[in-house]
Amino acid sequence: MNMTKDAVMQRIRNLAADRGGHVGFDTFVKETGIKDKWLRRQEWWTGWNSLLAELGLETRKFSVPRTPEHSIVQAVAALIEREGRWPTEDDLVRARKRDGSFPSLGVIRRLRSSGRLAALIIKLGEASGQFPKASDLARQHQTPVEDTADARPDEKVKGYVYLLRSGRRYKIGKSTDPSRRYREVRLELPEETHQVHTIPTDDPTGIEGYWQKRFDGKRIRNTEFFELDASDVQAFKRRKYQ
Repeated sequence: MNMTKDAVMQRIRNLAADRGGHVGFDTFVKETGIKDKWLRRQEWWTGWNSLLAELGLETRKFSVPRTPEHSIVQAVAALIEREGRWPTEDDLVRARKRDGSFPSLGVIRRLRSSGRLAALIIKLGEASGQFPKASDLARQHQTPVEDTADARPDEKVKGYVYLLRSGRRYKIGKSTDPSRRYREVRLELPEETHQVHTIPTDDPTGIEGYWQKRFDGKRIRNTEFFELDASDVQAFKRRKYQ
């Protein structure tokens, strides 16, 4: 699909005018045929309510009770103990269908994408003396908290080189906003995707090229995907600034 932000905004205006000044996101997607996944991948996308506010249109806000973080972690840890493996998104959806009190996929995704889910499962296991299998698997999936304190004050961060894992493959790329890029890539790939590590740098293109060249012998065809082993991943994760 080739459509500019201005074109999308005009479609919103037109539809809102036909509907008395308000249009919901689901209605917009249905009426225009514009895919929600395409919208969410655009650099200018900041959320539906933000676009409505930019146009001066009515926005609707809903107050949804937040699931307590402890409850989310405990539920996921218990699921891991039962299944004996780190859960896929399908596992989480099935758990929700079996038990309506199980946290929704959305709230688990938010906690996981922040990099804190695995760490909190480990902490829960240590505090409670329970969930040994979950704690062990969480250590394997733990994403280190990004630490840019090692960068000297005179080192300017112009971007980031990231390492993502999708299934058994790893992707090396660059971005000025690795969290946003992670969300975009996650939508594009069929397998569950995790952000492994990001390296802040003053030369994103050069450092991306360095790591891709370093692992060139493990590249999957002519792509940004690589078949890396544990020592390769650890070498990348050791870099706090480059």
